[in-house]
Amino acid sequence: MRQRRGQGRPGAPRGGRPRGARPTARATAPPRPPRGSRARRSYAAACGAALVLLATGLAWAAPRASSERDVQLVYCLDGAHRAGLVSAAVRLKLLAPGSTATPDAVLPADGADKDAGAGGTGGAGKAADAGSNARGGAGAAAGAGKNAGAAAGQGGGAMTLQQWAERRQEEFGRACSALMAAASESPGAAARDDGGGGWFTDFLKQVPLLAAGALLTLGGQASERLSAERRQFQQQLAGEESAYRTAVHDYLTAYETDERADHGAVRTARTALARTLNRVPGPRARRDAGRAAADALPLGRPLRGDRDGYLLDTEGRGRYAEEQRSTVEDRLRLIPDLNRSKVYWSWRSVRDRIARRERAGTAA
Repeated sequence: MRQRRGQGRPGAPRGGRPRGARPTARATAPPRPPRGSRARRSYAAACGAALVLLATGLAWAAPRASSERDVQLVYCLDGAHRAGLVSAAVRLKLLAPGSTATPDAVLPADGADKDAGAGGTGGAGKAADAGSNARGGAGAAAGAGKNAGAAAGQGGGAMTLQQWAERRQEEFGRACSALMAAASESPGAAARDDGGGGWFTDFLKQVPLLAAGALLTLGGQASERLSAERRQFQQQLAGEESAYRTAVHDYLTAYETDERADHGAVRTARTALARTLNRVPGPRARRDAGRAAADALPLGRPLRGDRDGYLLDTEGRGRYAEEQRSTVEDRLRLIPDLNRSKVYWSWRSVRDRIARRERAGTAA
């Protein structure tokens, strides 16, 4: 009878693992990390750092623009600076000639308010006619000022400085910035420093610094990770070297009295040390030195009880064991050189490359 789907494997008890049965080692082993997980983590860290720096730049730049606007309003609309503001705006052709700070009546250079209607324009014309028909004395000037103020309040072309600052923010900011720069100790430097453009322009100016900070952060993280991996590798190499030396000492000591001494511990320690030496990172000269050291490790096989066709007695095996100890120490003495700086091994790699080219040229 064909087994239905969803009933489990053939021969497996229904309902999963029977009560009291322990899971196998394969079932309890932690899952292996997928390939490329380190690269994905690095990419995610880079994106996170860039987003944090972007948000920081936006939060830093926006308040700066608003505070600059507040400074302009406080400084240029002050009673002592109103006349200078009007004069600067007239020279920059932002206000029409005839605009005055006292009485407070200014007219944009284009002659029309963006928010004003047709009725407002008529009110401004009446105010201008009233000012031109007035004859002599302070009373006529006061009447013109009152008419201009009334017309501004009705939304005509003429307006007060406060209204001009609110309705023509870009023009007001340009005239006020020029006035503040001219009033500073170094007008030329102040004019060069004032690029305008608001908070977005200020943020764009900070992009190189933010990018440099992100690169330094990522570079520091990468350097720290490489340093940690290098320290871990050095510790592993030192531990396996010590285990191999200990196994060799115990085996040779036992071999002096018994030619059939157990060689298993030496074989295991030698295999682990050779595998680590074959994983020595670059440059090329260091990788080649690690592989050469792995291939040259002694005692790959048990020592025999005879030598050159003669059986060895206890004294002969003692001399043979001492020779093997000296050979092992000579080979292990080369391993600490693998921990030298990368600059040294890079120089060795360049020197070996030049030597290979010279030998190839000589052979040709």
